[in-house]
This record gives sequence, structure tokens and C-alpha cells, in this order.
Amino acid sequence: MRGRSPDTWPSPAALPKSLDQLATWLTELGWDDLACLARREELAVYRTLSADQPGLFGDQIVRALAAFRRSLMECERYEEALEVVEELLRLSETNRAARAEAPDARYWRTLLLASLGRDQEAVESAAEAVTETRGRLQHARGTSAGFELIHALTAYADRLDKVGRVAEAAEVSAEVMAAWWQQADSTVQFLLTLDQCSERLVRSGQTEQARTCIVEAMRKVRRRKRATEQARAWHNLGVRLLALGTPEAALTAGEIAVQLYRDRARAHQRRHRELVAEDDWDDDHLYSEAYLLKRRREELTSSRKQVRRAERDLHDALLALSACLRQLDRADEATAASAEAATLPG
Repeated sequence: MRGRSPDTWPSPAALPKSLDQLATWLTELGWDDLACLARREELAVYRTLSADQPGLFGDQIVRALAAFRRSLMECERYEEALEVVEELLRLSETNRAARAEAPDARYWRTLLLASLGRDQEAVESAAEAVTETRGRLQHARGTSAGFELIHALTAYADRLDKVGRVAEAAEVSAEVMAAWWQQADSTVQFLLTLDQCSERLVRSGQTEQARTCIVEAMRKVRRRKRATEQARAWHNLGVRLLALGTPEAALTAGEIAVQLYRDRARAHQRRHRELVAEDDWDDDHLYSEAYLLKRRREELTSSRKQVRRAERDLHDALLALSACLRQLDRADEATAASAEAATLPG
């Protein structure tokens, strides 16, 4: 269809639609640089069609721009991706489809500016995204609106931290933490944000506020269901509380971390034993014996790595718990925790 009049195409947008499909296949094959070429041509064709028939292809141009941005980012062509994002934001002033893409575009504009080292502009972009999101969602309801604001605030806090405005970053993180608390099944995210918020409070010299923030949040979250995904956050909080001179609270966090890490280590150990015991791994007649053996070795290697990682995490948590117990003059329990840690890889 290239070089032929659009009147001869099977449909009015046959060429750009074919280019879109070609770009999709190229992306699936991992040929992102070629996908970018297809996306660029798709966009150019839509622009030409739109110039000839104003108002008919605006939505298609928006979709092509969004896809082009993704392809450019896969190739780490951030300057070009930023230009595409800026165009989407300009179009959002007049095009409904672009307005729907605008929140995502603002988020990526911030990240692209940060990736390009334009940190102050990234802060301004993140602040603008937060303001816009607050205003637009003021009367919105439902969890999706909450998540959108959370992500905008998180990006803003990260950018503030990057330029050294740590106290402000901590304040924004506190708002993110409060927002996660209101969401269902978000205990892990709440704890991770608590860890980050308290760390920023410490770095900004607000040690008493950090201590209070952690202790009050722990009092609330202990009533929620625990899961092994929470282990890292509990461990970090325990270590931080110990450094802040609060060994009693640190002990609570440390004990929870050890239990969760122990549960995770045992689960990985059990799964590894089950994998080792499997005797039907070579029964798939669709594949060669050499391939099946290679896949078997890779599975066992990956499983062993997961076991070792879980055991190392438990080892570190036990040593942190031992240090906490010693500060509380519970020497026998501290020795027992250290002895258990000695049985695990460090």
C-alpha cells in the first residue's frame, strides 16, 4: 500500500493499521528498534490522513503516540519519548482520547525527566501531576482514583528526595502511607511506605518523629493479617527502631520479621525437596532428552538460589534479633538466636 493512494487501500486506515500490527509483532520478537520504525511510519501516515480529512483521525493519532512512546522507552530513547509525551499532553487540551491518556503521560514525563538527569524539572512535573490528579479526582469515588493519587504522590516524594528536599519527601510519604492504609489488601505497601517514610524522617534529622511514626503504625498494623511478603519491611523497621534507641519496639518488629522469614525459608525448602523428588521431569515426549535435562538443571539451580536467599534473610533477621535481645539484657535468648543464625548461610 505504500506509494499508493489511500483510495486504493482495502479500508481508509488499512496501511497504518497494518503498521500497528507489524510493530506489535516486532515488539513480541524483541526487535524494539524495528518496532520504533514501524510506529514512526504509522504515526506519519495518520498525520497525513488527518491533514487531508481534518478531525477524522485524532483518536488514532493519540493511540499511535502512546504506542510509539512505549516502543521508544524499550529502546531507552528517552529524549524522543519525552517529545511524544509532551505532544500527548498538548493534545489533551482539545482531544478526549488524549485527555484519557494525560494522567499516564504526566507520570511518564516525570520519570523521563528523571532518567535524563533533569531532576528539578522532574520535581516540577511531579508536583503538577499531583495537583492535577487531586483536582480531577476530587469528586471521584472508588479504589482506582485512590491508586492514581498514590502513584502520583509516590513519584513526587521520590523526586523531592532526589534533589535533597528530604523533609518534604517524608511529609509526602506520610500522606502516601495514610492513603495505602485506606486501601484493602495493601498491608505490604503500607509497611514499605512506613519504612521509607521513617528512613526519610531520620535522614532529615526528625528522629523523634520517625520513632513515633513507626511505633504508632506498628500498633495499628499488628491487628492485620501477616504474610511473608511483609518480612523485609518488618526487619528494616526493627533495625531502625534499635538504632533510634527503642529496643522494646524493635524487639516486636524483629520477632515478627524472624517468624515471617522462617516461614518463607521453610516454604522454599519444602518446595525444593518436592522438586528434587519429582521423577516425571523427563516424561514430556514433545522435547528432546537434552532439552529436558537442561530445563531440569535450570529449575533446580533456580530453586536452590531461592532457598539460599531465604536462608540468608533469616540469618540476618536472627542476628538483628539477637542484638536487640542483648540490649534488653536477655542474654540466653540472644545466644539462642545467634546459634540458630550460625546454622544458616550468611
